[in-house]
Amino acid sequence: MNQSIRERIDWEQPFPPEEYAARKKKVRAAMAREGIDGILVTGAADVNYLTGYDQIWQSYLIIVGVFLRADEETSLFFDNDGHIVLMEAAPAVDEVEILPRGTAASHVPLIAAAIEKRGWATGRIALQPWCYGPHPSLLEAIGARLAAAGAEIADGSTLVEDVRLIKSAREIAVLREAGRVADLAMAAARDALRPGIRETDVDAAFTAVLLGNGCGIPGIRSMVGSGPRSGAHHGPASHRKLAAGDVVHIDFCASLHRYHANLSRSFAVGPADPRWHDLMDKAAGCIDAVLEAVGPGESMARVQEVADAHTDAQGLRPYVWLIGGYSLGIAMPPDWVGRHRPKPREDVPIPLLEPGIVFNYENQFDVFEGWPGGTGAGYIETFLVAEDGLELLSKLPRNLVVAGR
Repeated sequence: MNQSIRERIDWEQPFPPEEYAARKKKVRAAMAREGIDGILVTGAADVNYLTGYDQIWQSYLIIVGVFLRADEETSLFFDNDGHIVLMEAAPAVDEVEILPRGTAASHVPLIAAAIEKRGWATGRIALQPWCYGPHPSLLEAIGARLAAAGAEIADGSTLVEDVRLIKSAREIAVLREAGRVADLAMAAARDALRPGIRETDVDAAFTAVLLGNGCGIPGIRSMVGSGPRSGAHHGPASHRKLAAGDVVHIDFCASLHRYHANLSRSFAVGPADPRWHDLMDKAAGCIDAVLEAVGPGESMARVQEVADAHTDAQGLRPYVWLIGGYSLGIAMPPDWVGRHRPKPREDVPIPLLEPGIVFNYENQFDVFEGWPGGTGAGYIETFLVAEDGLELLSKLPRNLVVAGR
């Protein structure tokens, strides 16, 4: 490593070296439990978790990764020579194999050779084909070379993510701060709402607050929908101008050191049809029901059971777009959520609610009955599982708030 760059670091690092050392130790312990001798970590969020390395361009044509052995303290980092400053300024990059600028295919034999040279191409070696990172064909090519050297290749796509599910005390502190800033930004969005401004102006208002309070660009593009677009799920802000009586739905993540607190709220631009208020008043109690009925040690599925029961008791099921949530942690576009959910969509074990787990929970509704002002509304909260119960990272009301009041 070029220590001259590290010696010139004059900005606060996301976490101290001992935090990253503890993370690598936990991953090595997980490897030992799974019978994995080595793992080439190439998922962008997992690489960031282990090393603090951060960059803005995730490409399937670039191989960036870190190799860990279950029985070694030192890790080996891979990246091309266009990112020397990023590598050497990262807080927990150990040994580095700098790849000459060229095609990703040309880097395959270099990466395999560097692992072999250290005597690490033995036993069961895990790769991560189901993570955002280099194209799976490149990982297959690396795996073929390591297999030719005597290794047995395994799938380790979820190993690090499962470790990341439980946050440390330092990670929790960062997430709480992200939640605080999210509330400030949402309040700025609320205060900006008035007839005649564009949805992009609303986006600018809360994004400025996020960045002005130390957060980065949100981990996923923010969503702003007004009037006929208020039910446009996953829709970015448009040039539509707000009108009196509009329902405005806003959804963003405050991302601090890539740790994100998801927050969504719906507002009314002046007086709104009372049915919107009735919908959101009834929906708001869903979170209160979860807080009262669910605690640490229970299955995450219990959150879904309580939320579904509240939704049905309030007669809201005909309007439901989503009652559910996702585990949160490190946001790396294009995705930003984890695979653990109260109601999983695929064959994923539902975890117990251990202290340190963070997840969002959504109440999102579509209304296609011609109610004046919009086509949908909803809210999202971010939960932290604490030692004594579930904690919300936001303090804002979940009802339909009228802007300007």
